[in-house]
Amino acid sequence: MYPNSSVTPEQCTTWIEISASHYRQNMAFFRKLLSPEVELCAVVKSNAYGHGMLSIARLARENGARSFCVHALDEALELRRAGFREDVLIMGPVLRSRLSEAIEGNFRLAIFTRETLQELDRLTRQTNRSIRLHLKLETGTHRQGVETEDIPEFLEIIRRNPFLILEAAYTHFANIEDTTNHEFAFEQLRIFQEQVDFIRQRGFPNLRQHTACSAAILLFRETHFDMVRLGISQYGLWPSRETLVSYKTIHQTGDERLLAPVLTWKTRVTQLKTVRRGQCIGYGCTYQTTRDSRIAVLPVGYADGYDRRLSNQSYVLIKGQRAPVRGRICMNLMMVDITDIPGVELEEEVVLLGQQGRERITAEHLASLVGTINYEFVTRINWGIPRFVVD
Repeated sequence: MYPNSSVTPEQCTTWIEISASHYRQNMAFFRKLLSPEVELCAVVKSNAYGHGMLSIARLARENGARSFCVHALDEALELRRAGFREDVLIMGPVLRSRLSEAIEGNFRLAIFTRETLQELDRLTRQTNRSIRLHLKLETGTHRQGVETEDIPEFLEIIRRNPFLILEAAYTHFANIEDTTNHEFAFEQLRIFQEQVDFIRQRGFPNLRQHTACSAAILLFRETHFDMVRLGISQYGLWPSRETLVSYKTIHQTGDERLLAPVLTWKTRVTQLKTVRRGQCIGYGCTYQTTRDSRIAVLPVGYADGYDRRLSNQSYVLIKGQRAPVRGRICMNLMMVDITDIPGVELEEEVVLLGQQGRERITAEHLASLVGTINYEFVTRINWGIPRFVVD
């Protein structure tokens, strides 16, 4: 999956470690929240939120996931090429010119446009091959989804073609993560249940349904239905601070360590230098030393996904201590101050994200420094950086 994937961590200047034990802990936690009959579907789109799709898919399969969700056809095909025979739901758009590949791959396919459905109608009749459809219903997110008034037209096309198998209907919540007021989510749920009742009454009594993302799984059992789509939290990350607060309120627990972050991002010191007091560091001369300083150069930059806005804001961990970033993050390099960390050597291991000793850098912390969310920070870690499953 990655360039020169035969390398070991000892041969890398920067790499990702994926903790199998932490992933196992997270999946065990979620399995306890779900009834045995509920299908646990692991969302591995976008390189498993930056964690490495194939490695995570293997761990998910070993730890109770019965199926996968992806965004793109090519992600689904990659899973098949890697030997995964579990059901895969493609949630994003598939070009009409490639729908035959979705049919041949025996994938589940999200449907939200009539043009796609019409082309599937033609292709399945032509090839005498069926495809399972998951009808994405619009309930208030106003992203992908079939409007309520258009449902009868979709159902009529499906009803006329025995090769179009309407397996499920689903929706996605617009405002269940970023708030402690869940009125909007429950209004979406009400609309969805009305839509599902309508579909079942129109000749699809065995229709399955799913609505739950990570936050919904954590907070509201009534959203679990027949299947849940477990995304960010399988990786040990809370969907938001508000979700954590809501969970603690509902379940009367103060333990924030219920989820264990799976990803650690590491690099190495590749140059050590002494910079005299009053000298500038990096592009734009945005940092000037106030004392004679010991500086370590690290071979990581914004091309690797370490956001440029972390310049002069963040810190890394060396020998279990914090080393502040000095100067601007470059495309491929960054500089940190190790003046107060004695004994740092060339090629010393550095933690950019994760834990070293008693110190810990979280995705939430780094994301907050640049005004974004943990989802974006981990997903944007360069996909070409090698990922290694450990412990």
